[in-house]
Amino acid sequence: MISGDFLKIDISESFINKSRVNLIKKICGNKAGEELEKAVSNAFENIADSLDEKTYKLIDFITKLDNINTHTDENLPNYTLKNKNVHVIKDEKSLNEAVSSLNNSKILGFDTEQKPIFQKGVPPSPIAIIQMSNASDCYLFQVHLIKNIKPLLDILTNRNIVKVGIGLDGDNSALYKEFRIRPKCCIDFGSLFKSKMAYPNDIGAKKSVLLFLNKNLQKSKKISRSNWENINLTDTQVKYASEDASCVYDVFCNMLTTYPFLIQILPSWFEERYNKNEYRELIKI
Repeated sequence: MISGDFLKIDISESFINKSRVNLIKKICGNKAGEELEKAVSNAFENIADSLDEKTYKLIDFITKLDNINTHTDENLPNYTLKNKNVHVIKDEKSLNEAVSSLNNSKILGFDTEQKPIFQKGVPPSPIAIIQMSNASDCYLFQVHLIKNIKPLLDILTNRNIVKVGIGLDGDNSALYKEFRIRPKCCIDFGSLFKSKMAYPNDIGAKKSVLLFLNKNLQKSKKISRSNWENINLTDTQVKYASEDASCVYDVFCNMLTTYPFLIQILPSWFEERYNKNEYRELIKI
């Protein structure tokens, strides 16, 4: 039995090509275009009773995804770390202790920060911070202050730990250029729906939090362009950097719990592990 909420799905943006309909309206008149939209909507309603809940949830998700740019998060609760502990790491001893804890993780939210460059032709700054987050903790490694970060880099190349991020091309390129490593078992959440679900664009952290958590992720351009090579990070920098890594962990786990069938758009190696129940306890399925 399909719940009433599913029957309220507005599929017009997902299953009707608006550009084509507008062309029909222009050439043939508004009535023709409206009749076409109505016909598609009626067809969906006519097959409602024959669709199972999984299909409805998929249609619901596709509709939310396709309409994400029409929604605002201004009046929603702000995204927070909740009970996660934030650790700012700036020496080898603390790094080794943090890595020892992180090595027990199966999935990590991952990001990096670099001091911005405002002059044309000047090479990018080296990586200043590497962020990693799991269900209970978020670590900000000030790698520019730490001489030996090999144990941290080993996590990035560890095939047993999944690293999830948004817009990872730049991060991975910087990691290879600076440390000659290529992170393994990474999932770029931002490009996932573009490559696998025909969505036209990558999805940033803010839209991901809106789509999956129904929260407002506060993103300040001023903070993103601040000096990440500060020896002592400001409170706003700590908040910004920790939320960047934490939110992608949270949206990824939320996707797996709310829409478990989307496992099929993830890399095959992750699907195999998932089907072996490696993440059952973690994501509380």
